[in-house]
Amino acid sequence: MSIKDWNGAAGMEDPDKLWANVAQSIEKLRANLTTTHEKELVTEQILSIAKEGKDARASICSHSQAIPLLVALLKSGTITAKVNVASILEVLCKEEELRIKVLLGGCIPHLLGLLRVGLVEAQKAAAKAIYAVSRGGLTDHVGSKIFVTERVVPCLWDQLRTNCQDKLIGGLLTGTLRNLSSNAEGFLQATVEAGGVEILVRLLFSGSPVAQANASYLLANLILASETSSVRVNEIGTVKSLLKLVGPENDITVRAEAAGALQALSSKLDSAKRSLVDAGGIPVFISAIVAPSKEFPCGAPVQDLQENAMGALANISGGMSCLVHSLGEKIRNCSNDVQVTDMLGALAYALKVFNEPGSVDSVNVVELESLLIKQLEPSISRLVQRCAVEALSCLYGNAYLHRTLCHAEAKKLLVGLVTTGNTEVQEELTISLRVLSTTSSDIWQSLKGREGVQLLISLLGLSTEKQQEYAVALLSILSMEVDEGKWAITAAGGIPPLVQLLEMGSVKAKEAAALVLRNLCCHSEDIRACVQSAEAVPALLHLLENADIKAQKIAAEALGHLIRDADPSILYHLGALLLGDRPESKVHVLEVCGCLLSLASHGDILHERTAANKVFQMVLEMLGSSNEDIQKNAASVLADVFDARRDLSEILGRLEITGPLCSLLSSGTECVAMQSARALAALFLSIETNKHMAFIAKNAIMPLINLAKSSNIYAAEMGITALANLLLDRQIAEEALADDIIPPLSRVLREGTIRGKQHAAAALARLVRHGPVDDVFIEGIHHCGTVLNLASLVCATNLEGKVTEEALEALSLLAKENRGGALNHPLWTALAEAPCNLEPLIMCLATDIPPIQEKAIEVLSRLCQDQPVILGDMVIETPKCITVLGDRIIHSSSLEVKVGGTALLICAAKEHRQKTLEALNASGFFVDLIDSLVDLVKQGIDISGSAFVKFDESGECSSKENLMEWNAKAEGGQPFSEPDSASVLGGIIALWLLSIVASHDSKCKIAIMEAGAIEVLTHKLSNLSSTTCQAELEDSRGIWVSALLLAILFQDNNVVEATATMCTIASLALLLRSEENINKYFSAQALASLVCNGSKGTLLAVVNSGVAGGLVPLLGSLQSEMSNLAMLSEEFSLVLNPDQVILEQLFQVDEIRVGAAARKSIPALVELLKPMPDRPGAPALALSILTKIATGSEANKLAMAEAGALEAITKYLSLGPQDLIEEAGADLLRVLFDNYELRHHEAAMAAVNQLIAVVQLGSRGARYNATRALEGLFGIEKIKCSDASKKAIKPLVEILGSGSEKEQKAAINALIKLSFENPSKEIAIADAEGDLVERLHKVLVNSCSLQLKESTAQLCSVLFRNPKVRMTSVASNCIKPLVELLNTDSMAAQEASACALDKLLDDEQQAELVAACGSVVPLVQLVVGTCYPLLEVAVSALIKLAKDRPLCKLDMVKAGIIDYALEILPVIPDSLCALVAELFRILTNTNSIAKGVGMQSLRETAIKALESASVSWPNTIADAGGIMELSKVILQVEPRPSHTLWESAALVLANILRFSTHYYFKVPLSVLVKLLQSSSEATVAVSLSALVGIERDDASSAELMAEAGAVKALLELLRCHQCEEVASRLLEALFNNSKVRDMKVAKHAISPLSHYLLDPQTRAQPARLLVALALGDLFQHDGLARTTDSASACRALVSLLEDQPTEDMQMVAICALQNLVTHSRTNRRAVAEAGGIQVVQELLSSPSSEIFGQAALLMKLLFSSHVLKEYVSAETIHALTGALGKELWQKGSVSDDVVKAISVIFSNFSRLRGTEVATLCIPQLVGALKAGTEPAQEAALDALFLLKHSWASNPADVGKEQAMAAAEAIPILQLIIRDGPSRFHEKAESLLQCLPGTLVVTINRGNNLKQTLGSTNAFCKLTFGNGPPRETKVVSQNISPEWKQEFAWAFDMPPKGQKLHISCKSKNAFGKVALGKVTIQIDRVVMLGTISGQYNLAPDSNRDGTPRTLEIEFHWSNSRLNI
Repeated sequence: MSIKDWNGAAGMEDPDKLWANVAQSIEKLRANLTTTHEKELVTEQILSIAKEGKDARASICSHSQAIPLLVALLKSGTITAKVNVASILEVLCKEEELRIKVLLGGCIPHLLGLLRVGLVEAQKAAAKAIYAVSRGGLTDHVGSKIFVTERVVPCLWDQLRTNCQDKLIGGLLTGTLRNLSSNAEGFLQATVEAGGVEILVRLLFSGSPVAQANASYLLANLILASETSSVRVNEIGTVKSLLKLVGPENDITVRAEAAGALQALSSKLDSAKRSLVDAGGIPVFISAIVAPSKEFPCGAPVQDLQENAMGALANISGGMSCLVHSLGEKIRNCSNDVQVTDMLGALAYALKVFNEPGSVDSVNVVELESLLIKQLEPSISRLVQRCAVEALSCLYGNAYLHRTLCHAEAKKLLVGLVTTGNTEVQEELTISLRVLSTTSSDIWQSLKGREGVQLLISLLGLSTEKQQEYAVALLSILSMEVDEGKWAITAAGGIPPLVQLLEMGSVKAKEAAALVLRNLCCHSEDIRACVQSAEAVPALLHLLENADIKAQKIAAEALGHLIRDADPSILYHLGALLLGDRPESKVHVLEVCGCLLSLASHGDILHERTAANKVFQMVLEMLGSSNEDIQKNAASVLADVFDARRDLSEILGRLEITGPLCSLLSSGTECVAMQSARALAALFLSIETNKHMAFIAKNAIMPLINLAKSSNIYAAEMGITALANLLLDRQIAEEALADDIIPPLSRVLREGTIRGKQHAAAALARLVRHGPVDDVFIEGIHHCGTVLNLASLVCATNLEGKVTEEALEALSLLAKENRGGALNHPLWTALAEAPCNLEPLIMCLATDIPPIQEKAIEVLSRLCQDQPVILGDMVIETPKCITVLGDRIIHSSSLEVKVGGTALLICAAKEHRQKTLEALNASGFFVDLIDSLVDLVKQGIDISGSAFVKFDESGECSSKENLMEWNAKAEGGQPFSEPDSASVLGGIIALWLLSIVASHDSKCKIAIMEAGAIEVLTHKLSNLSSTTCQAELEDSRGIWVSALLLAILFQDNNVVEATATMCTIASLALLLRSEENINKYFSAQALASLVCNGSKGTLLAVVNSGVAGGLVPLLGSLQSEMSNLAMLSEEFSLVLNPDQVILEQLFQVDEIRVGAAARKSIPALVELLKPMPDRPGAPALALSILTKIATGSEANKLAMAEAGALEAITKYLSLGPQDLIEEAGADLLRVLFDNYELRHHEAAMAAVNQLIAVVQLGSRGARYNATRALEGLFGIEKIKCSDASKKAIKPLVEILGSGSEKEQKAAINALIKLSFENPSKEIAIADAEGDLVERLHKVLVNSCSLQLKESTAQLCSVLFRNPKVRMTSVASNCIKPLVELLNTDSMAAQEASACALDKLLDDEQQAELVAACGSVVPLVQLVVGTCYPLLEVAVSALIKLAKDRPLCKLDMVKAGIIDYALEILPVIPDSLCALVAELFRILTNTNSIAKGVGMQSLRETAIKALESASVSWPNTIADAGGIMELSKVILQVEPRPSHTLWESAALVLANILRFSTHYYFKVPLSVLVKLLQSSSEATVAVSLSALVGIERDDASSAELMAEAGAVKALLELLRCHQCEEVASRLLEALFNNSKVRDMKVAKHAISPLSHYLLDPQTRAQPARLLVALALGDLFQHDGLARTTDSASACRALVSLLEDQPTEDMQMVAICALQNLVTHSRTNRRAVAEAGGIQVVQELLSSPSSEIFGQAALLMKLLFSSHVLKEYVSAETIHALTGALGKELWQKGSVSDDVVKAISVIFSNFSRLRGTEVATLCIPQLVGALKAGTEPAQEAALDALFLLKHSWASNPADVGKEQAMAAAEAIPILQLIIRDGPSRFHEKAESLLQCLPGTLVVTINRGNNLKQTLGSTNAFCKLTFGNGPPRETKVVSQNISPEWKQEFAWAFDMPPKGQKLHISCKSKNAFGKVALGKVTIQIDRVVMLGTISGQYNLAPDSNRDGTPRTLEIEFHWSNSRLNI
């Protein structure tokens, strides 16, 4: 049989025959005698069989030898046989189970071998087989291992690289690799090693679509799997190749995979994105998104292409949101319709697939919609419009983007109608869409109202199903949102089509039509009638019967609104539906039944056989249904009926309906129980009149409570509602289980709806009114927060309706409840603990209903003590509250309301006095209110305040609270401790409010006075006749408040001048002698106000009353014993120390100060100088008053001396008092010793010794006063010559080195007085330790006052009398400042300076220095006028200078000494004439200077000739000595050469210098400097070059240049903008020399340099840089930095920084500014006024670390004091914080200067510590602590420490927030304490003691916990503070149990001093046996962080003596655990 016949026969054979043929063929292969040709034929036969079908292939593989024989033949057969076998294996692999067999048969290596054969057919067969084997994916580990073991992947890559010309083979091999890419182990590594990237890129050009697609896929996988591969792919230029494959000319699969590769590449590399953009990838991708949907049917390749292209576009654009924005911009800017169409298509697809909810905010959806709507304009092409509509459809349909659009659903429907409608409809609706999207119109306006409705209704008819759905959906929106739309639908005849849609439309259309009809019926009775007449009821009933659940619900709602009478036919129809077999429809049928039953009459429902009765009975039967939904809806229907028909509920309640409903509460589900409870709630409304129902309803209490406890809040509400109505029965309320009701009731109050909360409040009120209220009940209220929930309810109701009444009633009842539970904590205090809930109660005050107002007052008044500030804020912020409170105080008949209103007004006025008084004034009854308050005071009623007390039934107070304590709490301070044990009596609240009102302004004070308050208060005070009868007084406890009110009233002059005022003086004077200190204090306050504002007559009257004598003994006692009264005084603007103020005011009056009263008080005041521990402030006050009495009164001074004041003060000073007292004592001695007699007093010498001790050891102010006192005493010869005075020299000298300017002046004057005509003291002063002359020199050179320098010069003249002093180098240093002092305008300073110089000139060496310092001219200028001492010393000095000094003589003559001397000769005395004659004699010893006039013309001719020759032979002229001769001409002064001659000489020299730099050093420096004055720029340039070169080679030449005038010349060049760069370079070099900076010329250079920088004509940037650098050099000199011109330099440098200079210039300018501001406050202000603060803040953000570091240093220097307090701001801290954070983030390190700047600012400007930026700064400071150097850590620690100190004064929330932020530093602070520098420890510990943290205690294990009897079942119990105990688990039968349990406690502050108590116990059948306990102090763990160890239990051992121990670990950290 031939093969063909065999094949055909085999194909028709039965399975048995087929199996036989297969077996026969296999056996032939096994036979050894079979030839190779026969084997080829057999394999061909088997291949034919395999191709027949699945059964044939299964038959082949079912033979056990088939696969092995085929594999063996594949290994050793001929090429033909191998090809056949490979083909067989390929076909077999079509079945997955056969593929596995083939794979496991070992064919892989042989197929790879066949692949390497050179024959193409063999390679194809092998490639197909390998592809087939790998095609199913590797689902098992064994298969994966086979491919790895046989190295399939490397072999395939090798084959592709070396020999793959055939396209089919390439496609197959790449397909195999694709199959293996996601599963084979090591695929990536093998691919990389084989150079797979390059091979794949080459295959992109193969022309085989399969190979190209597979290569693209593999490239995408490689890119995503390896960063290296992605970089390599991009480097070899693959982007363009892949982009080309995405083009439309390629196969769709190739395009999709190429786009996928580009998507992967663009997601990895930014460079790839740029390459794609550069290669034009964006239009290609857009085309790939848009075109496939047009060209190909929708399928996976098309979808893949679109998704990949969209992903690539999104990657290029930076995300989908950016892509959407980019496409929108491209559409906006493109005018080509084709391109716009493509981009709209791409945008539509992007909007369709957009699913990034996190980036919705970054898409401007409104703008995008506007852009798309713009494309719908009529001028736009149809194609573009269609694409825009498609994009809009995608936009409105996107689940995320449409949320930000208005009317998105309506727009979506409009777009649908535009898409499906005809041309006319499209045009109309497109216009509507544009209007709706581009204007503020709603859907009604955009549809043009009725026209649009008519159009939509027309579409309900003969149109497509989609159009109907869109149209009716739009109508449903219109009917829901627009009332006019409902009428329009009706008027346009829309109801019949809608009804028709109910019958004939699609499911969606029916549903929407029913919804429209429901909305129409809800709107108007007329429209409802129209709907009913259109036969809508049958249609809706049909829909109710047959539709889905949603439609049934809508139909039921529509029927409920449509039906208005209980039509029997409808009821029968509904009854039939209830009897049907569709339980899901019965739910909604029941709803309709409920509506009809609500409309039925009594008779119809109650009489049998009526339709309504039958339906009602059916509903009742439904309660017993097995279907829960039916039960629930049946109960719901009954509830609705009972709610609507109270008449029915009363009748039906008598029947047996209550029972079934009650049973459903327990037997049904929660949903059923909810509806049953709702029905019962309606029934229980009549329970008060239905006792039968009440009897049955008792059984419902527990089920209702259980329902109320449900986790479902709505179920809980139902239960509470029913319970509330049930509690209407008094007996039930009395027997109710209140403890069980309170928790769910409170939960409903907290979480329920308004209606549920109303019922909960009603239930609570009924429980409190009728039920038992005990401690358990109160504690339940506390525990559940019920009071706060009631307050919240009042807030939620907006003070309207029944709800508010119920809530207020409950609150009022709770507020009146006296019980406080076990903790004695009244219920109303819960409101005080949660002030936020007070607002609704405050709003009740603003109502117009007096009962509500008074109830609110009753509740709120009880909170005044605990929350006065918050109450006051709320009252003042709520309109009408103040008016209401005033009205109630005046008109209420309730004493409790009056007092409560007064207390609330006090709360408001405490913090908001101005607003409170304005509101009361505006009310119109301000005067009436004052009269009412005065009447309350007058009545003397005991009304210490309902805010503080509870009233019993008789109206009397049952308990009282100290008013001062309440006031202290209102101020945020600590309570007062009043010495008087009596409580505050009647009228005190009224007095208090009057005090607050009176403190507002004068008008209020006068109004109170006119109301008779002063007379009432005087009467009250007059009753205090003696301390013995005080206890008998009815109202003595209000005395001090009365005095306080008087003190406030007396602050007004008009009140003081009133007649009644004088009557109070005697009473107040008497009150000063009261036994109560508080009475004394406020009596003194009243008198202080009186004397401060009264006339002289008033003061005399006060003195005559004996007040002075009564006040002196009180000095210091009131403040020490009643220190907290200061707070009250500050509040009312009263003085803090009234006793002192009174005495000082009295003694300011001359008549009183010199009168008897003052003298009488002196002994008592002197007596107070004795130290008194109980009155530490008395001495200071006595000193102050004594000083005032002594000033200007010699008699009083003597009286004080007689009283022993000198001795007392001296002794007191010897005790080392406080600084201020010491200062006052020294000052009083100074005043006393102004008296000549007292300076000779016997106590003066002792005072001298003590004053010297004060100068040595006292405070600064004391030293100053003591020095001044010594200055006066040193005028007494006896004292001056005493040994004691010598001791004063050393401390006085020390003052010169450390004291302030005024102290230095006083010390110098004292030394001068001491040395006057006292040679021994002169010597002693000169020999004093401390280098006095050096200190005097510092004073002379400092920028101090001229008077101080004058005194210093006088002392110098004294010291310079000593030859040893004159010879010192320090004396030499004084010469220059003394010479400068000669140039001042003060004649005294000139004289003192000249005297000192005259003494120095006695030393020859010093004389030379004096001459060199330019003293001649100033001294000559002093020889004028008639001040003979000055003339004498000046001439004497000139004589000494002129001797043997010709140059000095010449200078004197030039300065005009001869003329000056001749002018004064006629008037001066003889002695001075002799001196002048001597001066003339010395001067005339010098020969005259010959003048050669004839030489002048010859010189000019020669220089002109040299000018021409110097051009050609400059060196010849120089070598001939021309330089020196020309220099003489340049320097010649007398006679001065002409300008022309001078310029010619200068030009010749310039030519010589230009010829060679060798001549630079031969020209004198002075000549080179002179050349700078030349008018020739070339000459100037050469001179500058020479000077620069000289300075560069010899730095010491700078000083000579400066002395030669170089600085002035260079400044002139800069001013003229001539040779700017070179001139500025030389100038900088000169000022870089410290000696030049010391010259006077340096000071004069500051202003020109500054003006140069500010000059707008200055353009040369290098010159600007050098000038700035020169200024920086200058200001290295402290004296220059403090000159007046330095301010202009500040402005110039700031201006330089504002011009955005280079980094070098910024650095130079910043450093210069640092030098400027370091020592000068003036310069700091100048920098700030020039805008420097803002500039420096901007520099803090510089990328250069050096610049922002220097900027931070400058910022620190600027704010190193309080000078710039108005310029420092939160922005400053913000800038520094930003710089600090940036450096931390970028480098992980911090700049020391930035941290120091922050620390300095916080140190000097405390107001910034409580700002938000300070809080934000804390994390950066913590970072500095962690990453900074030691200085940075110290600064950060200082800053945190400063912030910590401000937490107490900052608002509580700020302090808490800062503490929480600073808590992050806890670990590093603990590390600092352990390992850091010791100087850090104190602040670190202080911080740790106030930061919140968590204490974690870990009980690890116990050791040796033996028991005497039984096994040990150990556990530990931990108790910390007052917290609840915590226990470990019980470890059974183990004496060494391991717990390893952690217990954590969170603290806002570390628990300082607290202890942890741990008790270890064993638990057994007989109870718990103690094993021991241990108490551990945990303070150390806060500092160290972690502490662990073993702790012995006490008793500490077992019976055998071994200890019992616990291993415990403690850890303190900033972790906030969920505790």
